[in-house]
Amino acid sequence: MASLRPFTTTLLLLLLLAVPLSQAASQPPPLPLLQALRAQAPGSWSWRGGPASGPPLRYMLELYRRAANREGRPRRGRSPGTNTVRLVRAASHGGQPWAGRWYVQPLTYRLGGQPEAEHLLRATVVYPQSLPLPRGRLLCALELVATAEAPPVLLSPTTAPPRRGWTEADVTPYLSPGNGSAEGTLTLRHVCVRAGRAAAPPAPPSPADPFLLLFLNDTRSGTLPEPRRSRRDAGMLLHDLPGYLREAGGEKSDCSLRSFPVSFAQLGWDHWIIAPHRYNPRYCKGACPRLLRDGYHAPNHAVVQNLVHQLVDATVPRPSCVPYRYSPISVLMIQHDGGILYKEYENMIAESCTCR
Repeated sequence: MASLRPFTTTLLLLLLLAVPLSQAASQPPPLPLLQALRAQAPGSWSWRGGPASGPPLRYMLELYRRAANREGRPRRGRSPGTNTVRLVRAASHGGQPWAGRWYVQPLTYRLGGQPEAEHLLRATVVYPQSLPLPRGRLLCALELVATAEAPPVLLSPTTAPPRRGWTEADVTPYLSPGNGSAEGTLTLRHVCVRAGRAAAPPAPPSPADPFLLLFLNDTRSGTLPEPRRSRRDAGMLLHDLPGYLREAGGEKSDCSLRSFPVSFAQLGWDHWIIAPHRYNPRYCKGACPRLLRDGYHAPNHAVVQNLVHQLVDATVPRPSCVPYRYSPISVLMIQHDGGILYKEYENMIAESCTCR
């Protein structure tokens, strides 16, 4: 451990001070969620017990609960401050990390392959700073390994209080062009030391690996990815959708907003969508009245089309009842590589109807 000696004293002082969907027989109404599912997403494996479970999943679930309610509606003043948060796990590890009191684990994070529309706002590394042991504590810090020639840089934790033992360190400056690690990767060293009375061998359990959080602004409107395969018949709900709508929606005459709650388990997507469990996209149904009130927000073309139907040619259809205004939902999902993604998707819940 000779390579640790130049920074051992400083590190100890800092640590001790820190304590594909099936096609339905009848076409469903234009539900925003069903129209959005076109891209590819994870296969049939489940996120439960998978590589992203454990501390990373619990951390992202806590972030999600601060950002959205149980139905997935984003909260006002939500803490992420952006529409996308991507969790990146370490792609490679070192060999035997324990050597006496010291735990040293090199970690590499691969940053390539992100869509160009996702603009990085902030990047943090989340790690356990202090863990209890039978006799004493395990105190940890992170070092940035910039280049082979440059000395490592000790990362300072943020001033915000740790969340359930986790601490964040800002690494945004080191991801800028010309700074920090090699292009497309971030290399860190997770360094821990056992403080207190010496513990008898064997070495205590290794701490959880730090993970990288990328806070991004996705400039696309965004569509939910569709799983390649599902564990259930993903078209089961769609096949019976017309009957469901007749039973649940009734036969109301005027164009109005109707409820249509659906769970992601019904669609066969609960193996990759972590939260929310249920979603109510709602839809618009009913006949457009002959006199379009201001509350419908109907365009002038719809007013003229209504007059043409009534006074000139009855074969010209009346305007159609369609959604007018939408609101977003927040989704927490698993990805192909085992990473976790928080994302806000626009135009997912119909809030009002119009005739056009």
